[in-house]
Amino acid sequence: MKRLAAAALLVASAACTPSPRDVVPETEDRRVVPDGGATPPPEDAYVYVVRRPHGAVGLAEARHIKDEDARAFIDKVADDLERCATALDAQHLLVDGAVRIVAVAGPRGTPALNVKLAPGAAVAQNALLCLIAPIRAGTLPAANDSGQPALALEASWHANQIKSP
Repeated sequence: MKRLAAAALLVASAACTPSPRDVVPETEDRRVVPDGGATPPPEDAYVYVVRRPHGAVGLAEARHIKDEDARAFIDKVADDLERCATALDAQHLLVDGAVRIVAVAGPRGTPALNVKLAPGAAVAQNALLCLIAPIRAGTLPAANDSGQPALALEASWHANQIKSP
């Protein structure tokens, strides 16, 4: 009986030894710096950013639209966001959120939108009221010989609610 228990213990302990697959190899961090030691600009940098007290709007990309027109459009979006966010914040309805919107000018300039939202029904409500509706109500420049105007923007907002004592 003792021999059987010793054999079972030996088999059990051998079965628990780690296999080579269970071992994490040693790793090291490597950073490649371009010649001259200069840090390259980030590839995902915004073309133009407008900050307001309740949030920020960044122009990620603009196509077939003049730079000054794209910047004016982003300025207007940021102003609309701030005006709306201030009103919602006063009613305690503003929640933290973020959105990415791609706007493509239609035949008369009214933009068609592709929207990606941060999760949450309240985020969707805030984005609809403060960004999507105002953008749809506006216009982009009409299409020209070079193509259909389009731009991609990202916006984030947050509540600045001051809690009363």
